[in-house]
Amino acid sequence: MKYLSRIGDDEREYTFERREDILIARSGDRMIEISLAQVGNGEALSMIIDGESYDVVADIRGREVAVQVHGERYAMQVEDERERAAAQVAGNKQGGKCQLRASMPGIVVEVQVAVGDQVEEGQTMVVLEAMKMQNPLGAEGPGTVTKLLVEAGETVAAGALLVEIE
Repeated sequence: MKYLSRIGDDEREYTFERREDILIARSGDRMIEISLAQVGNGEALSMIIDGESYDVVADIRGREVAVQVHGERYAMQVEDERERAAAQVAGNKQGGKCQLRASMPGIVVEVQVAVGDQVEEGQTMVVLEAMKMQNPLGAEGPGTVTKLLVEAGETVAAGALLVEIE
């Protein structure tokens, strides 16, 4: 099955295949063999890619995936080809109410919207500091801010509701 990932404007397509203890990842004409093992409760992975070892921590919340590698955090959206096809048939936008939730525990550094504001897809609404990094959290689609449940300086738990838009 094909998977599509997007970090900002950069979108890539991947396929994965398991051969015994090796995961084969392909993107375009590039193939990477990955040896991986889950560490602890499964949120962390130990990976060997081209002979180099990586410790990876992943936070997966639906299509939103955040990974931390060598102290750097990367936030991306990931969907498989079936999800992409279904989104295209549905017009690629969710209807009704959308909720912005904290992807991990942290401190709200900045709130960039107010109730009544019009927002566009991807527009940053809240900046959350977690693991000493500032993470902009954006709107999943266009709409109007109907509820604002946090303010700067507030500590939030993973999954906490921050903003609602319609």
